[in-house]
Amino acid sequence: CETTSAALLQENLLQKLNMWFFQCFTREFSGQTGNVQRGGSDGNCPVLSPSLGVYRMQMGQLALEVSSGDITKETCDVIVNSSNQNFNLQAGVSKAILDNAGPTVLLECAQIVNSPGYMPRSMILTSGGQLPSSNIIHIVGQNDATKIKEMVQGVLKVCEENKFRSVAFPALGTGLSPDNPLPQHWDDMKGSILKRVPLTAGTQEYNGVLADVTKNGLSLNITQIERIQNTTLWQSYQLLKKQMEVKNKHTNNERLLYHGTGANSIDLINSKGFNRSYAGMHGAMYGKGSYFAVDPAYSAGNYAQPDNKGHKRMYQARVLVGDYTPGRSNMIAPPAKSGNAADLYDSVTDRSNNPSMFIVFNDIQAYPEYLITFT
Repeated sequence: CETTSAALLQENLLQKLNMWFFQCFTREFSGQTGNVQRGGSDGNCPVLSPSLGVYRMQMGQLALEVSSGDITKETCDVIVNSSNQNFNLQAGVSKAILDNAGPTVLLECAQIVNSPGYMPRSMILTSGGQLPSSNIIHIVGQNDATKIKEMVQGVLKVCEENKFRSVAFPALGTGLSPDNPLPQHWDDMKGSILKRVPLTAGTQEYNGVLADVTKNGLSLNITQIERIQNTTLWQSYQLLKKQMEVKNKHTNNERLLYHGTGANSIDLINSKGFNRSYAGMHGAMYGKGSYFAVDPAYSAGNYAQPDNKGHKRMYQARVLVGDYTPGRSNMIAPPAKSGNAADLYDSVTDRSNNPSMFIVFNDIQAYPEYLITFT
């Protein structure tokens, strides 16, 4: 939570806070605690990190804290909800806030937006509903850094006017952004998070998937290939991919692999991705994670379970295998690399040389790109 003050509206202080946030996140990636910077003659305030992932700074009567956690559990005068222009966004953090706040808050938003004489605005104030916080400031989400700063200033002004003493912000502008866009060949999501797009036989995209599946001689009677468009899974996967490239100091981290499954698992995989809690359903010889085969014939023949019409299903997935090592049945995470207990391998395999399968233990480490239905 952040205790509000009119001084925050001054440009020089906002610049100081920007630098502080940068230092906090830099320190967090290095996994350290203690002082991020110490106070000195230049007037800088000490930033304390009493525990991993928590950063605090006192600037006169103003107290600031950066931490990871569930914003719906924050006990503040007000929390900020990054929403859409109608203040009814049912996705991501906004959905979590509205779900936990209860239907009265969504009704308040609708009453404000639909009231006579209402003019579109960048933010509205409602009660906190069933949340521990007393109020919610709903803002129109932004990705541009300048607009985000203006929005933060506007929120702090509302807090000042209403004599709120504390406010909790989520991480603003961390969703879809120009730095991490959706694939250009995707269909328009039209505000949805998940979309299944059947590919037309004979198109370049369809033929590309078909060529990958049949390149080793596998012959399937394919009835449908669908592109799975899930914005949440895609963004999470791409973020992890960038982090892995930095950690491993190379870009050879991704492979196209295959995962056979039954019809009952399709909706859950499309929505939530490959869940490692399913480990053991098809065996866990090399670790309790999600299994992917190099050869589609292995997935199609062994794990693609037919439905009552004889249709089988298999995913072509993007998998961040990164740096890998042979696995063991009792593993619940990749082992550490030699000499550094905090530096883990990214995945495990059945064997070091020419592996035939990969096992990952992070649910966002694989993206279900294409669903192939065949007989």
